[in-house]
Parts: sequence; structure tokens; C-alpha cells
Amino acid sequence: MNRINLTTVLHELSEGVFQVNRGFFYTLKALFTRPGKSLQEYLNGKRKDHFKPVAYVLTWSTLYFLIAQLSGQNTWIDDLITGWMNGAAGLDSASAVPKIATWFAKNYAYTSLLLLPLFSLASYLSFSKFGKNFLEHLVVNTYLTGQQAIIYALFAIGRAVTGWEILEPFSLLTAIGYTFWVFWQFFSEGNRIMNILRTLLTYVWYLIFCVGLSLLLVLIDKL
Repeated sequence: MNRINLTTVLHELSEGVFQVNRGFFYTLKALFTRPGKSLQEYLNGKRKDHFKPVAYVLTWSTLYFLIAQLSGQNTWIDDLITGWMNGAAGLDSASAVPKIATWFAKNYAYTSLLLLPLFSLASYLSFSKFGKNFLEHLVVNTYLTGQQAIIYALFAIGRAVTGWEILEPFSLLTAIGYTFWVFWQFFSEGNRIMNILRTLLTYVWYLIFCVGLSLLLVLIDKL
């Protein structure tokens, strides 16, 4: 089995950024209909039909960002980072948010990539018993994040068309629900209830890491 390692990731990164793979729509369909199984296939070496992970997440994250901008909406990262930074720094206005945090908020696609290692570390710690290495978690979560961007984009379009603000929190809940479904399929071995709890733990770790990052950014900004 051709497992994911550093050499593989560097190769996939170069191909994902500079080449167009014919598997775009195959990947799109597979990640909505059988995400866990398709990701297992990818990690097991059946990668010919799959669109490269980095190109996939950049494509959909950029599209979501453009839709949000054109419809006058914030991305969830924009809202989340602004809230975190204001709370962490005890500030009253978004204008006082550190410049680097503002950059993160306004560059959704790149921020998605930068946050992937944090979420992947969280899932790696939570599902360590399944024997997947960190880079394999990184690949899985890269595809997952790309698919979540589609969910956010669809809800953003829905908000723009209907004007229903209630769709905003539902977009986040749906994206999180998609994570549970992916991990339910991908980590199909062992106790199912424990795997649900491991997914919850993944988000707990992720929140801890993100809060730590936000505090670090505040500290750097004050130096």
C-alpha cells in the first residue's frame, strides 16, 4: 500500500497547484455520496481518478469567498476571527483587530490551508488508535475542507436569494455535520459511539488550538 508520507505530499502539492486533473467532478460526487470510502481509496493508492487535494480546496474556497464578497456577506472565518480577536484582546471594534488577523479573515482560501494543520493535529490526536499518520489526516481534512466550502457557498447563495439570515448558523451546523458523516464512514472500525465522541473531541482540540493561535497573534501584535 502506497501510504501518505512527506515525499507523497510534496509530489501531490506540486501537481495540485500546477496541473489540472480530469477527476474534478468524480471527486466532487464521491465526497458527497461516499466520502469515507473514497478517501480510504485515495490513501490506499487509488489516486488516478481523484482531483488533487490542495487544488480542490483552493478551488472551492476561492469560489465561496467570491460568492460571499459579491453578495455582501462575511465568510464564517471572517466572523469567527473577528469575534475571537475582539474577545481575546478585550476590544470593542473590529478596526482594532491585529493586522495579521485581518489578513486571515480577508484571505479565506489561504486561511483554510493555514488552519488545516491545526484541525488535522486535532483529528490525529483524537483518532490516534486507528493508525493513520498526521499527513494522512492532513489529506483527508483537505478534501473535507474543500467540500465544506461548497456547503458554505450554497448557503451563501441561499441567503443572497432569500435574505434569510437564519441560514448563516445552519451553514456552519451543516458543515460540522458533514465532518461527522465523513469520520463515521472513514473510521468505520471500532465502537461507533466512541467514534462520535472522538469527532467531538476533534472539535474541542481544534477550538483550543485556534484560541491559542488567536492569543499568540494578539501578543505578537502588542510587541
